[in-house]
Amino acid sequence: MNRIRKAIFAVAGISLLTVGLSACGETEQEEKYTSPNFITETVKPGEKYTGKTTEEPEVQPAGLSEGEPVNKSDVDLSSETLVGAYDGNTYYNSLAGFAVTVDGSLWHLYDAAGVARATGQTEDDVNNQWYGVVSPYSLKTTTCAIAYDADTGTNLIVSYVNPKLYYMQNMTAREYLEMSASKYTNAEVIDYDYLGETWSCLTVDEAQEGVGKRVQFAIRKSDLIVLLTYTLQGDDLLEDAASHVTRLVAG
Repeated sequence: MNRIRKAIFAVAGISLLTVGLSACGETEQEEKYTSPNFITETVKPGEKYTGKTTEEPEVQPAGLSEGEPVNKSDVDLSSETLVGAYDGNTYYNSLAGFAVTVDGSLWHLYDAAGVARATGQTEDDVNNQWYGVVSPYSLKTTTCAIAYDADTGTNLIVSYVNPKLYYMQNMTAREYLEMSASKYTNAEVIDYDYLGETWSCLTVDEAQEGVGKRVQFAIRKSDLIVLLTYTLQGDDLLEDAASHVTRLVAG
């Protein structure tokens, strides 16, 4: 369990924008904000810059198998808030349209107390987010769910980032990941057809991340950036970890 917590502690600070976690009772200082530059065009002398490039990135198939979609009409989502809802071994997120189902033997979902310990919050902080007492629009980051493999420490963190509170209200999911990618060598953002929509994806190898290979999918929904962050330990594969995520559809 210590190995799992160590990996989650490290990966929960998943970007330049994520609030630092606490360790040993002390809160890490948030990195100094630097204004990003997303200009991808060259402006000639005397010309006026009119905006970012209009060229759309190519969307590639994610290459990940998906289970049968879950119909919303088949599950009780009456208690769901903006950050999702739990029902036994399944976490539902209608905002981004997916469900995370674990087997309950090797893979588990952290409860509020577990998420609090892993992210340096109090249990009340987490419950206030989950039950809608505190809105994700009033927070810079929100931890919605953490699933993990108790055997290897591979994990999945579902979280939100609110760009408005970072004074970057119009930031896209791709731009968010490009900002994170700038910290690494040869890291690039690729757009994938994933869970029936276009998600941007950043992969960082273990040598640069230090706590395992990290694969982060991002999509913008309702002015929030939704993140699926996988941290893969040892020989664990993304295909196996992602098999716990399925589409949540109307039906």
